[in-house]
Amino acid sequence: MSQSIAILGRQPALGMAELESLYGADAVQPAGRGIAALIQHKPEEINFGRLGGTIKLGELLDRLETTDWTKIDKYLRQAMPQYMQSVPAGKFKLGLSAYGLDVSVPRLGATALSLKKVIRNASNGERSVRIIPNKELELNSAQVLHNGLTGVTACELLLVRDGPTTLIARTTNIQDIDAYAARDQGRPKRDARVGMLPPKLAQTIVNLAAADTAPAGSEHIVLDPFCGTGVVLQEALLMGFGIYGTDLEPRMIDYTTRNLEWLEQTHELIHSTHKLEVGDATAHTWNPAPAIVACESYLGQPFTGAPTSQKLTEVRTTCNLILKKFLRNIHHQLPSGSRLCLAVPAWQTRPGTFARLPLVAGTPDTGLDQLEELGYNRVSFKHVEREDLVYARADQIVARELLVIIRT
Repeated sequence: MSQSIAILGRQPALGMAELESLYGADAVQPAGRGIAALIQHKPEEINFGRLGGTIKLGELLDRLETTDWTKIDKYLRQAMPQYMQSVPAGKFKLGLSAYGLDVSVPRLGATALSLKKVIRNASNGERSVRIIPNKELELNSAQVLHNGLTGVTACELLLVRDGPTTLIARTTNIQDIDAYAARDQGRPKRDARVGMLPPKLAQTIVNLAAADTAPAGSEHIVLDPFCGTGVVLQEALLMGFGIYGTDLEPRMIDYTTRNLEWLEQTHELIHSTHKLEVGDATAHTWNPAPAIVACESYLGQPFTGAPTSQKLTEVRTTCNLILKKFLRNIHHQLPSGSRLCLAVPAWQTRPGTFARLPLVAGTPDTGLDQLEELGYNRVSFKHVEREDLVYARADQIVARELLVIIRT
């Protein structure tokens, strides 16, 4: 069976959980010391444009029983003519990306030049070959995208160390960073005070909430009860879901309305089923009540520096209370089995260490699980620890923890 390889993003746990949610734990296997995943599907069977946590998708070509670069170089020179058999005549572009392998950038470049010679010789000198130079061991998204390395007369070879073996793959899809930038920065209404949710993260939130539910417009509605400027709704709509958004502030509903009008004018939408209304998530009644909930909850006030312990306690208490009231309010409105993914706040007290909401962290001293008391079970993942589902940057105080739960 053909396999695909996914090169995961800056925080690979999010990408792995996303793939597991969409394709099932048994069809996904961690690879490359957690930076990649093998998927038991062909690349064309994967809806790559829907994935927020995968940077590159490739077709697996070979697995070598070595990580020694001299042997890898030799194998590539032998295999390259076979890799080129289905490539149409004409100019050819080649790039190499190495993940986790003991090789320098100059030596990687030397291998690329030797492959260029092999390709030219195989065509009796009739094919010109351009090498995309490496500044680092991995070509970035911009280099792959802007050089067209996923085209029919181009190739990026992915070389990924996986334990004692090396995976060789050809990149078939690359994240369209230009499209993401346009969706993020081109929207007419943005507001830093309510948070600037990246579209890629919004995609992951929707995917963790919807799991393997196939988008079907009005048949499957994604609810965002804290919709803000509408980023989650925007990404759900682009996937083909119907959407339903509410927010406490009328200004945010106006912003979301304007942004979705812009989206309809600038993008081809499969469906445009949506409903927007003002509503307090802790008391609102949604009609109809969807079975998929994806949102960024209230994150509290932003911090540019470490808050005092007293201030942090105050903010955590407020955010926890709002989340608890929301979950209690919506519980009786959702059918059993409804799935929710909520981006909730976590505060980085030192690099890689987070103060979490009591509702999420639980209360080990009493043994009580507050989420279970509210009528929800937290989803466990086979390949990812739930505590690792945190989106944060090193210089950020307020991070986003992705809480995936099911209504019991």
